[in-house]
Amino acid sequence: MRLAVEWVRRYQFSDGAGGAGWGWIHDVPPNPQNTAEIVCALTAAGIPVPRAEEVLHLVRRQMIVPPTAGAGEFTGPIDIAWRLRAMHCLGVADDDPDVRECVRTLLDEQEPESGGFRMSGSVGPVSLTATAAAMHALAPYASADVAVARAALRGVTFLAMTMLSDDVRAEALYTAAHIAGVLARPEYASIVGKRSRRASELAIERLLDGLADRADCNGDEWFLRGDVAHAWRHLGLHTAIGAVLVADAALILHPTVRAALTALFDLQELDHRLPGRGGFRTSSEGFVTAYSTTLAIEAMVYARAAVGETVNPGRIFDLICRADGAHHTDGGVVTEWGKRRLVINSHAGFAMFLLAAAAGLTIVGLGGLLKSQQGPDASLPARASAGGLVVWGTVVLAFGTLAWLTSRFPSTSARAIAAGVFGGFTAVVLPVVTYMV
Repeated sequence: MRLAVEWVRRYQFSDGAGGAGWGWIHDVPPNPQNTAEIVCALTAAGIPVPRAEEVLHLVRRQMIVPPTAGAGEFTGPIDIAWRLRAMHCLGVADDDPDVRECVRTLLDEQEPESGGFRMSGSVGPVSLTATAAAMHALAPYASADVAVARAALRGVTFLAMTMLSDDVRAEALYTAAHIAGVLARPEYASIVGKRSRRASELAIERLLDGLADRADCNGDEWFLRGDVAHAWRHLGLHTAIGAVLVADAALILHPTVRAALTALFDLQELDHRLPGRGGFRTSSEGFVTAYSTTLAIEAMVYARAAVGETVNPGRIFDLICRADGAHHTDGGVVTEWGKRRLVINSHAGFAMFLLAAAAGLTIVGLGGLLKSQQGPDASLPARASAGGLVVWGTVVLAFGTLAWLTSRFPSTSARAIAAGVFGGFTAVVLPVVTYMV
């Protein structure tokens, strides 16, 4: 967190017109949207916004200085929502003219049929990203303004129904994160009752499944801002972690969330020789940006709060020991296929060995009994069936042995143990058992 905040302070620039803020990357002029994102992240972390007066001056504007190739306008619903959130974080009064103008514009921009919002302008599809941003922005004003409360009800209902109806727009990891984040807000927790809770549960399930896949979680969303086409690069890993922890702090102990947090921290640039030290990359092959660093700061804030609520020092020590895998009574990964992992400790492995031994010896015994009843004139299929039972019983016994030894010796390579068990059973146990039977 300290290094990330240092990066934020180091890459704050003046716009030459009385304002100061941040761009998407360090060589992009400061703009209201990226500046507003960082303001919200720092506020959530309880960190004062540097040069707050200059930052507020920039956030109040709808243009960057100088405008670049028509891309200097920030007048779409997504931009207004972020500006409104930043002004609230900076302590601007509810009756401020700019605040009231942003609220009024958002109400006017709400799509009448669905209750959602577009990213920018009056063309293009309704965006879950823009709708979620608008719901976050309007939340502080819903209790004092009936029109805002009605707009919020329609927007939150739209997000919840999008998840409940298996809408294709809610399949992406980042859209599920947006929905989960909005539904977790206290202002909206009971706004649509059971549907909201069920939608939140589905969103969390989708987030955990997406994080467990360990695949590229990022995605692009295209939209027009004025006459210029833009691509919003959504960062699924960064966004999903924060949304999961906001929705359910107890999931901080979930193996998938712990692994995702580790993957996120691996994206922080720690090399002191590089100018981006402290910032977070968009992916392992990406580069440091203000957006990725902002999302990482928020994820760290939520993780810190979740740890404070759900974890005690003894639990932390236990998790450290489990992560080290130093003792055989700790759960260890015996094998994995895809995103599924088989995790057992030595006690469970020994119990599995006993069950496998009982089953294997029973099957081998049945094979021997069948062979003894066949006599010397038994047909080839009959002899093959008896031999098959012997082989199958030996395989069951070998599997139980492998599970026990792998869990009992966690520091030894599972492949080496598997090779030893395979060699021992095929070279010694199976021939001896076959001969005896």
